[in-house]
Amino acid sequence: MVRSIVRVLLFPFAMVVLLVGIYTAAMHAPTPHHLKIAVAGPPAQTGPLATSLRKTLGDAYDVSTVASTEQARQLVAHRAVAAAYVPAPTPGDRTAGTPSTTFARPPQPGGPLLYTASAAGAAQVNLAAAPFANVAVQQHQFLQVRDLVPLSTDDTSDTSTMYAAIGLTLAGYLSAVMLSTVFGTGLTRRRTVATLAAFGAVAALAVWLITGPVLGAVHGPAPAILVTGWLTVMAVGLATVFLSRFCGRMTALPAVGIFMFLGMPASGAALPIETMPAPIRALHDLLPMTSTSGSLRQIMYFDSDGIGRYWLTLALWAVAGLVLTFAYDALKARRTGHRNDTANQPRQAAEPALSR
Repeated sequence: MVRSIVRVLLFPFAMVVLLVGIYTAAMHAPTPHHLKIAVAGPPAQTGPLATSLRKTLGDAYDVSTVASTEQARQLVAHRAVAAAYVPAPTPGDRTAGTPSTTFARPPQPGGPLLYTASAAGAAQVNLAAAPFANVAVQQHQFLQVRDLVPLSTDDTSDTSTMYAAIGLTLAGYLSAVMLSTVFGTGLTRRRTVATLAAFGAVAALAVWLITGPVLGAVHGPAPAILVTGWLTVMAVGLATVFLSRFCGRMTALPAVGIFMFLGMPASGAALPIETMPAPIRALHDLLPMTSTSGSLRQIMYFDSDGIGRYWLTLALWAVAGLVLTFAYDALKARRTGHRNDTANQPRQAAEPALSR
């Protein structure tokens, strides 16, 4: 009886350990690692400043220089750098974007200028601004911050795309776990794929309806959001089907560990990926939640620019899960057939010959 109770409680215990261990290890002390920032202006002006910043900041930031403020704005707007600092801005430079809501500004701001894009990740704005705020303080100047791509007024916490991505990921692995647990091998591969495809369409529609028309938190072209949702469910679902071939009733443990407990911090949706430990950063471009949250952010704020690579990653996860499942089942069927043939051979040899 005691052993049975221990076996039953082992699963929730492992879930608790994984959740607390991974999330705490990844996010308890966010520190930037090679966060990209830029300094804009004439080389004679930006060169010494960039050199000083590199020496002071070390590996925490990657400091580059650009010759024009227009180029600096392009880098920030296209998420190539987290922020761009302009030591001597012109009046025209001060009108680009909108005043950052993260930083207070006096009635007549002066001094250097910093371009940011809170839609690229609100959490990284403070990190990107910190070195330049210190420079301005040391020079007894006020740092004016302009937001080139601000957050939506319906998404001021910058969490809507993250929660949508979590919901779609949950729909993917939980549906596959339930199918494998309830039906086991009684559901053919073809029916499993068809069921996941239909469920993925329903789940994507539900997430879009809740976050979009109902709450207004996520906006953008509905077809793109629906495709992202469906691909996410298929990617995570089919990968979980493959895991079920090895883990059986315990499939939920590796599935939630990979796609949720590792996937969420590795996606950069909660905190900038540059603040994560090296093992988590290494998973950033690999796990599906990065592509889901990245797609939704691109749809919502950046006109779906570069969304193709995210969709390709999700599609590759789905195809890989399907192909590996077919390969595993075929190999297992061949081994089972060979084992049966081997077991039958002695019996056939022992049969007496028919007398004439």
